[in-house]
Amino acid sequence: MDQAILNLMARVQQAPDEGARERLQGETNPVLGAHFARYPHELEEFAFDLLNAAWADAMGQDIVPQIIEVKTVGLGEPDYIDEDLRGQRAYWQGKGGQILSDIIRYERSQMPREEMVTAFDYHQDEIATNFWGTFEKVTGQAREKLRQLPVERLIELVQAAISSGVNYGVFSASTFSSAQLDSVLLEVARASRGGVTIFGTDVAMTHLAGIGLEFGDNVAEQVFRTGRIGQYKGHRFVEVENFENFLGNFVLPDDELWIVGRNAGRLTYYGPQAKVQQLRLPSFFGRWETARDAGMLLYGADRGRVGRIVLV
Repeated sequence: MDQAILNLMARVQQAPDEGARERLQGETNPVLGAHFARYPHELEEFAFDLLNAAWADAMGQDIVPQIIEVKTVGLGEPDYIDEDLRGQRAYWQGKGGQILSDIIRYERSQMPREEMVTAFDYHQDEIATNFWGTFEKVTGQAREKLRQLPVERLIELVQAAISSGVNYGVFSASTFSSAQLDSVLLEVARASRGGVTIFGTDVAMTHLAGIGLEFGDNVAEQVFRTGRIGQYKGHRFVEVENFENFLGNFVLPDDELWIVGRNAGRLTYYGPQAKVQQLRLPSFFGRWETARDAGMLLYGADRGRVGRIVLV
């Protein structure tokens, strides 16, 4: 990319405050817009940097790593979960006795590999006339959509895995009590050996007015517009912000609470960066596409480490 263009972009990004940044954006909009309209291949390089910066921000402050394990492996590497390690013993014996050995057995599951994707179409005039506004809109949309995907998938997996049994409860919302919550929570906590998170939407939280939730001094602190964190009898409680789909319907159910042990699942990212490309479309339109290989597995559901409460 032309060094003069890089210098202009660096000036904007290094602005000392928001006011100076907006002023510099207005000054550089015509030059940058004309440049990238003329050299669309350089737009892809810039898009790659912006998207991965946005993704790093979203992933760094997402609530999913606070609920289940999140890790990153190489793009071409498989990821495995080794569970149920048993067989080795440690014991006391008389001095000089023969030491007996054991065979260790375990269960291994391979993490799935899918893609988290998002795309955005724009007219080239948007780039030419409002370069910074267009790309801030794109990166903002990408950040929001990618932030929502892991939470949505986690809830889908919980709902698919738990629909009956001691880890599933259906209770009246108007009379929901601590004892009813504990009936499911204790089962999950026992199987998970601690590290349990209870989470639900802000609307579902209103049904817990009579239950002893405790919040610290940072009660108003938002976790990347995802939720606030409290405690219930020593267990973490996270309020998740709901969000709307394209049709304006809320995605997450407001009548459920989910209880997940730390060792109940894993989210694996394959490769440290997302893929980004720009496509030329008819009628002077362009498309921003991005994808990142990832997979989520709720391997602890059949071991009792996941619970679900439905409020009716």
